[in-house]
Amino acid sequence: MLMSCQEEEEIIIIEDCGLQFTQTLGEYIPIQSIEIPYSTTDGDLENFINYCKPVSINPIFFSNSIIKTHQFIINFDAIYPIDRMELTSYIGNRAQTIESVSIDYSLNGDSFTRFLTHVELNDELNILTLGGIMAKSLKFTFASTDETFGLQDVKFKLADGIIVKEDKAWSDSFLRFNGWTGADGIFSFNLTDGNDTIGAEKHTTGFVFSDTFVGEVYENNHLRKSSVMINNSLGYFSHDLPFEQAFSFDYPVVDGVAQSAFLPNAYIGSKGRNLLDGDGLSITHHFDGLLTNNNEGTMWLTDESQPDVLIDLGQSENIKKLYFWNYNANPDYGVNDFTLSVSDNGNEYVDIDSYQMPKASGSDEAPYTFFVELTDVHARYIKIHINQGYSDSFVGLGKIMVFDENDRYLFGQSTASSSIATIEPNELSARLWLQDGVVIGDHLYDFPILVKDYSTYFKVHHVGMLQIPIQNERLDYENTAYYNTPLQVHTADGGTIYYGAGLMNHTAKDGYIYIYGYKDLGGRYLVVGRFLPDDIMNFNNWTYFDGTTWSKDINDSYPLIDGVSAELSVTYIESGTFANQYMLVVMENTTSGKISYSLSDSPYGPFAPYVQIYQTNEASYLRSAFTYNAKMHPNLSEPGNFLISYNVNTTAVGALSDANIYYPRFIRIIEVKK
Repeated sequence: MLMSCQEEEEIIIIEDCGLQFTQTLGEYIPIQSIEIPYSTTDGDLENFINYCKPVSINPIFFSNSIIKTHQFIINFDAIYPIDRMELTSYIGNRAQTIESVSIDYSLNGDSFTRFLTHVELNDELNILTLGGIMAKSLKFTFASTDETFGLQDVKFKLADGIIVKEDKAWSDSFLRFNGWTGADGIFSFNLTDGNDTIGAEKHTTGFVFSDTFVGEVYENNHLRKSSVMINNSLGYFSHDLPFEQAFSFDYPVVDGVAQSAFLPNAYIGSKGRNLLDGDGLSITHHFDGLLTNNNEGTMWLTDESQPDVLIDLGQSENIKKLYFWNYNANPDYGVNDFTLSVSDNGNEYVDIDSYQMPKASGSDEAPYTFFVELTDVHARYIKIHINQGYSDSFVGLGKIMVFDENDRYLFGQSTASSSIATIEPNELSARLWLQDGVVIGDHLYDFPILVKDYSTYFKVHHVGMLQIPIQNERLDYENTAYYNTPLQVHTADGGTIYYGAGLMNHTAKDGYIYIYGYKDLGGRYLVVGRFLPDDIMNFNNWTYFDGTTWSKDINDSYPLIDGVSAELSVTYIESGTFANQYMLVVMENTTSGKISYSLSDSPYGPFAPYVQIYQTNEASYLRSAFTYNAKMHPNLSEPGNFLISYNVNTTAVGALSDANIYYPRFIRIIEVKK
């Protein structure tokens, strides 16, 4: 009989060495955990990754892998730029030295990408240059045999760059159990003085949200006990209160039932406002546009016998051409005879002439019905008085387009003296989802999208503008004014442009406010326009970057970079790693889970290729979940420390009973200290 014993490695208790990680260049990065999923191990893993562990003590050993390789995964508490790895091989009689390793990296600890393959190791200290690669987890793989392998130590040095870290405190603040209990979409604004630059002083940050749950949630399992969904809501963060007390939320309550703060009523029905809106036209802002024969909030109709239509262009313009599409849902309800007059002040009108207009074709793609060319007409207001319609019951118009002497489309606010109150069936689902906005003076100007159910999904019909008074650093939604905008257009190449996905107040640098949007056409491309604060209400003075210069034609909007999301941010970075650059933050392709930034030397590009900084992982543990619409919140950020949010939703309606799904999450970009 042969007997033997195996020498046990002594585990040395490690005393606290007092080292503190300060996120400074060249420091060793603390290891949060180590996973060895397939192998039998010997050694104390907690001791092995202890920040104070000397290199010479407490190795770990690998044996009996259930697959063909041994693997160990190093996890950090954030995504760090790694300059180099210091791997110390085990030298002793208990195990073999690892001869070579392959290294994979991951931004979320779930999906890994190969970085180095079969790197040979020596019997001493191995320094492997990682070149600043960003990683939350590193996976090391080496061949498994019948022998035991040892590893003495592994350390990682911090490179220059940025750290990306989950901000659990901010995320958890939106997981709430009574009242406001989750929302889709989030934009933030400095309600103290409107200064949304990084590090600006403030007392109150205001939030706008889109679809919002209101009700109760069980705290033990986070399931919804009761809830109602409203289409938008407001929130506040008080910078003068302790963090845990700083959040509050606001929405109207009628007879004990929560209501949306902003309603779509101004944008639905057969109102006069439809006449200058592009909804229902194949091409917007061009006389070649063809009009639908379906009046679902696309045309104007009234039962008044001799009504007026009034167009306010915002300022006096040289009016050269007017194109009319007669009422096309029922040609018999069209205008027969009308008088055209103009005014500079809105009180005294000068008649131009009276005209007879033929009926519309009634086809699904009807061209314009009537054209008027004017000479030497300079005015702000245009009035169309209907003398007679083709029917004694109703009279209406489809669309009107106004152009100046340079064939430039002119936009205005169009109203009518009356309209029928009937709401078409598809308009019953109309709601406003809030996009970004800007504080000018004592108002927040927000650019909501009008959404209606369409088939099995939803469709955007209009980008509007809300003028919301700010009273005592609160948003007075009850006194909001609703305006039309020309900020959604259907282009001749088959694309659609939407503006309002992000705004940047850059008046301190060049006097302009920049408004960002996207063009959907074989991708989702960033576009940008700009305006002076005094022109916030005068869209005819807005300009759009055409790739070279600034054009007053929104159709000239130039695609700056592909793959943006429907909500985004562009922020000027004044100091630090990204000094004097403009950072675009998106979730690539809207719902990919890839949060990335792109840099530019100007607000209008060119933008560099994306740098991915984070990979969301909610889809791995929440039912049918997906993430989307990342953006930076500059007024909640500090120099070198930027707050970014993204949304979490689900494709399974029943999964919304889980309150973990429907609220924003937050991460931070933290610059490595020098």
